[in-house]
Amino acid sequence: MLWQRESRFGKVLVVLQGGLRILRFGGVGREDQSAYDPARPMAEPLEYVRTALLGFAYIHKPRRVLMVGLGGGSFLRHARRWAPRAVLEAVEINPVVVTACRRWFGFERAGKVSVFVEDGRRFLRRRLTGKLRYDLVFLDAYDAVDYPRHLGTLEFFREVRRILAPGGVAVGNLSPNATSMRDSLVRTFAAALGPTACHYSPTAGNTVVIGGPGVARVTPASLAARIKVLARHLGRGLELEHQASERCPFGVEHAPVLRDRKPASRGNRPPPGARRTPPRAPHRR
Repeated sequence: MLWQRESRFGKVLVVLQGGLRILRFGGVGREDQSAYDPARPMAEPLEYVRTALLGFAYIHKPRRVLMVGLGGGSFLRHARRWAPRAVLEAVEINPVVVTACRRWFGFERAGKVSVFVEDGRRFLRRRLTGKLRYDLVFLDAYDAVDYPRHLGTLEFFREVRRILAPGGVAVGNLSPNATSMRDSLVRTFAAALGPTACHYSPTAGNTVVIGGPGVARVTPASLAARIKVLARHLGRGLELEHQASERCPFGVEHAPVLRDRKPASRGNRPPPGARRTPPRAPHRR
């Protein structure tokens, strides 16, 4: 154990394992959120991050990149290498995660990054009132066990689509292990973002989806060529060309589309002053 802190969202830990600094939430035995090798800072230990970097192959060099869910900031470190002049921003609801990222995960290699500590959806809605738009938005707020429901609905993904610049893409690490949860997230994402490419990380079990207007503009031949350029630029240890060959081995056409919960209509509410029927006590044996 290198470091741990309590937060209002649970425990945040940094553990040392095989020379890697690993970020975990909730406990030592939980899944890896981020990993960093101080001896090989250009490498990327986590398969899903390597897969997510394929998003850059669908667009030209980005001018503005947003990450929703900072974690250890690995994606932004690699983004800086690919687009040195890009404006990088991140929004993270947990300030303890931001502290861990800056202290243990080589975040200084990302250069200047504007980090906003607030809810990701609230941040997007504020941004939508202005003119700023993003060439790439990386959504990384989805845990293997659960995720913030308001960040997984059709309405939210439509807001993500609206915040994209012309030709931009959104990349989602939709990692829940439960099949029904995963399939619904993928279908909902595609319903809002339009043309969607889907990549599966067989080792970690993560599903990475890439959607938006940039996907429709890329042919298979041009995508393969761009991935080669991206792989050469970012160097060995990322294995981007291998990641590109792993397609999602499932269908989502019958999964339900997830929607925001609407408040109960007034017609379904008891009138003011009406007596409410108390809930029945649970049956006990």
